[in-house]
Amino acid sequence: MTLPHYVALLLAIAAAVAALRLWRAHRADPRRPRAWRLATLLALQPLLAAALYFGLFPLERALDPAELVVLTEGADAAAAMRSGGVAVALPEVAEVGGLERAPDLASALRRHPATARIRVLGAGLVARDRDAAAGIPIAFDPPPLPAGLVQLSLPERIVRGAGFDIAGRIEGVADASVALHDPAGRRVDATALDEDGGFVLHGIALEAGPAHFELRVSGGDGAPVAQSAVPLWIDAPASPKVLLLAGAPGPETRALRRWLADAGAQAQARVALGGGLQLGSASLDAKDLAGADLLVVDARAWSGLGDSGRARVLAAVREGLGLLLRADTPLAQASLRGLRAPGFPIEGGNGSAPWSLPPARVDDEQALRARLGSGSRDAPFDLAQAQARPPALTRRSWRVGGAQAVAFASAADSPAGWWRGEGRGRIGLWTLLDTYVLPLHGRGDLFDALWSPTLATLARARPDALPVVDAWARAGERLRICGWQQGATVEGPDGAVVQPIVDPHSGERRCVGLWPRRAGWYRLRLDSAERGFHVADADEAPALRLATLREATLALAAAAPRAPAGQGGARAAVRGPAWPWLLGWLLLAGLAWWLERSRLGLAGAARKNDAGRAAADAGD
Repeated sequence: MTLPHYVALLLAIAAAVAALRLWRAHRADPRRPRAWRLATLLALQPLLAAALYFGLFPLERALDPAELVVLTEGADAAAAMRSGGVAVALPEVAEVGGLERAPDLASALRRHPATARIRVLGAGLVARDRDAAAGIPIAFDPPPLPAGLVQLSLPERIVRGAGFDIAGRIEGVADASVALHDPAGRRVDATALDEDGGFVLHGIALEAGPAHFELRVSGGDGAPVAQSAVPLWIDAPASPKVLLLAGAPGPETRALRRWLADAGAQAQARVALGGGLQLGSASLDAKDLAGADLLVVDARAWSGLGDSGRARVLAAVREGLGLLLRADTPLAQASLRGLRAPGFPIEGGNGSAPWSLPPARVDDEQALRARLGSGSRDAPFDLAQAQARPPALTRRSWRVGGAQAVAFASAADSPAGWWRGEGRGRIGLWTLLDTYVLPLHGRGDLFDALWSPTLATLARARPDALPVVDAWARAGERLRICGWQQGATVEGPDGAVVQPIVDPHSGERRCVGLWPRRAGWYRLRLDSAERGFHVADADEAPALRLATLREATLALAAAAPRAPAGQGGARAAVRGPAWPWLLGWLLLAGLAWWLERSRLGLAGAARKNDAGRAAADAGD
């Protein structure tokens, strides 16, 4: 039962009790009231109850459905007048003529409760108005996309030393090309646009903290057309604990161990030297495996673990440990047991084949210096060496194909390896044999580009204390951050610190709302953890802003119901006014009060009055 039902039941009981009281009082009254007096008082009780009920819960008033024409940025007021329906201009519209203005869409809907559908004119609804439009049929004829950068996809999280991709789309520029420049102004990558104007650029994060990259768009003649800032926050890398096992010393193991040390990983190695001797003391008991993030083991060491050792490692993988098997020699079927899966068959491994890295898209001096650095006095930058073709590598002829197999670095020939999930962890198979030659040829960047994403993919997943904020937040617009932790704060560019409150309706997502007023870098902090996000100026990248409004409104219109049946039909019925019912209740209550206290309709009182008048006449 709802509240109106409970109130109706209570009022019905009150009317019945009042009627019973009146009936008993009527029988016990010595003045012998008339029957019509009792009938009137009894009839007033349900009327009083009904008037009070409808005063508290007025009847709904049915209204004819109507279309609300909403003018957004760039809309034409004359077109709105010709479209029919009620027209309302939102604050982003500069010239409205004689049309009604509204501070937001929610206010416009409250003013026009009969709205059953919305027609949006102009660029589209801003974030402030999208929640109010949810669930209402929306008609939106999008304007043409503006010329320039209309789509930009930035990586959610970037770690220092890792590569990253920036994707986007350019509209309205024929035969254009786009280039990515690092914070020092050096061109990192460049590419021509595809048929749809899309592009993907690759960069490298060299330093932790805020970094301002830049996209520069050039026309077919090479003349600059547009440029856009790309602010990125680069996290400091974590210090993973890596266990490195090798069945014999070798240059690949030595290069990998040195690279792990330079990358800041906590690497523990164990290399068999023969005759029962070994170098290093990495342990593989259950406690050490539970504390490690990744185990890198070559084929000989994996076979030497035995069935019990391999079972112990695979059990740790199911609990979250990452495993990378450097399959540099053939393996017995018993050693492959546990690595295979129905969607991850492993075959071959008896021979080897050449393997080449794909050529760099941009290899001029400026791009190479951005990737390799400018060198030092002891090791100066050598342009000829950097531009030389990277040495060909060798891979073991393993074949993996299946629904669970995900490739690592791909080349024209075949991937460098594959991985699959196993419980809470991941298992990887690596086929390259001699990546150590890359640093020897001065291409440590290519060695890092192969191994860094591989190990990052397999390493144990660690919980992130701070949430990742969507790119391209703008000053003056609401920003929602989900995954909020208790005690986290936000520091603005002016040093002001705020602690947003979690929306209780967001549930397990734990979302907070933030309304940044100034452009610049903001910092999320929780204890010692810190992550920054950039808030752009309100008018920065205007083509991207208009395209974002357009796409968000199209998505909202696609998700809305197509007929006024849902919430749109409900909006056409509103509560009527309550004051007539309350006024009627007051008049009925006054009438009942007067009638109960008057002598009207009392037979005994009438005879007494007649006797009194007769005695007065006799005395005269």
